[in-house]
Amino acid sequence: MVVKAPHDGLLIEEPSPEDLDEGVLEERRVPRVIPRVEPRTTEDLPTRAPPKQRYPVSVRRSLANLWGARELVLGLVERDLRVRYKQAILGVFWAVLNPLLTMVLFTFVFGKLARFSAGTGGVPYPLFAYSALVPWSLFQAATNYSINAIIANAPIVRKIYCPREVFPIAAVLSSSADFLISMSILFIMSFAFGYFPTVVWLALIPLLAVMFMLMLALALFFSATVAYFRDVRYVVPSVLQALLFLSPIAYSLDTLTQRVALFREHPLLLDIYQYVNPLAPILDGFRRALAYHQWPDWGPLAVAAGVSFLGLGFAYWWYKRRDGYLADVI
Repeated sequence: MVVKAPHDGLLIEEPSPEDLDEGVLEERRVPRVIPRVEPRTTEDLPTRAPPKQRYPVSVRRSLANLWGARELVLGLVERDLRVRYKQAILGVFWAVLNPLLTMVLFTFVFGKLARFSAGTGGVPYPLFAYSALVPWSLFQAATNYSINAIIANAPIVRKIYCPREVFPIAAVLSSSADFLISMSILFIMSFAFGYFPTVVWLALIPLLAVMFMLMLALALFFSATVAYFRDVRYVVPSVLQALLFLSPIAYSLDTLTQRVALFREHPLLLDIYQYVNPLAPILDGFRRALAYHQWPDWGPLAVAAGVSFLGLGFAYWWYKRRDGYLADVI
């Protein structure tokens, strides 16, 4: 059958009703109305839904998977180190230059202008400041690198399954390479000023262990938090900048008692300060071991170790609860 098209008047061929099969005719006769279906509740289902699992992944299984991905962690660390100083003229020398420049600035501002050098107990102020700046630089770099670990690896998180805690862990470990370079400069500086190794330097081992627990706890917590709240990655650097001056780096704990009337009148507040700020006994312990050949203050350090250990356990548990949803929000 030939009919005229309504829009342009052209003649087109249209099949006649005799040429159509019954299925097409029935479809044309019956109006195309989507039937309304009432929602079904859980009681209407023929089978019961399984109970909701409170903890999707057990911590023991997660740790086993993490150990199986140890080669992936090393590969990510190598990639981060290659990319970090790629096309940089000074290269890895920036790992030494940044804390050295901060030490020179601290020596001029706090050592000369503020005269904090008078409270170092005879230790040269460059060594006094650099012995605390090196572990602080490790803490600052590890925290800054790890908060963007999930966002920076978003293509891998979306496409490939792997234990996603490898990304913040790799960020912390890659910062340790810069720390090793800075520590070698610190040892050379100690030898130049006449401070040679003693048995007290063995205290660096528990100090580093406590610091790594604290860094890993913050790395796991902040890397997952930034995936949901991007403002966190702008807040953390500001908090770290404040901690630089609130921690005993440019000054010693004894200087607080001498210069701050509040601590001088209430000595108990200085003890509370050491227990509230877990970085204080760690940084002070590095300085005691390297510059004064004294053992760390074990009481505040034990509290910092307990807080770091509990914080790491909570951060890992909370990270694994958010792990399955990270690919949907980044």
